Amino acid sequence: MKTPKKMETYFNMIENIKYENEYGGSYAYIQFMAYSREVLKLLRPLKSLERHMEAIEGTNWLLNEYLAVRFTYRHKTIFENKLSETRQIFNAIRESFKEAEIRTPYKYNVQHAQAA
Repeated sequence: MKTPKKMETYFNMIENIKYENEYGGSYAYIQFMAYSREVLKLLRPLKSLERHMEAIEGTNWLLNEYLAVRFTYRHKTIFENKLSETRQIFNAIRESFKEAEIRTPYKYNVQHAQAA
């Protein structure tokens, strides 16, 4: 199943964003927006994770409103708080994937056996 692995890659990329980097806060903002857009594309077909999608979209909107122009200490605090909340959302999504694997491991094995 490629989607969870791809998502995990993007989760890690987002979780490792540092506001204070060599390119400044604007680069961190752009990284977050780009990576979260990819996460949203991967989440779109998964209806059970719709509320998590909405939370990520809400974070994107807030960051877009407050960080699109200026990058002060106050904006750094907003960014770091929202990044922390986003990590919690990612952990909830990871748990959802684990629960799905536990509930339906047989289904995946049957599909692989049929393909072989």
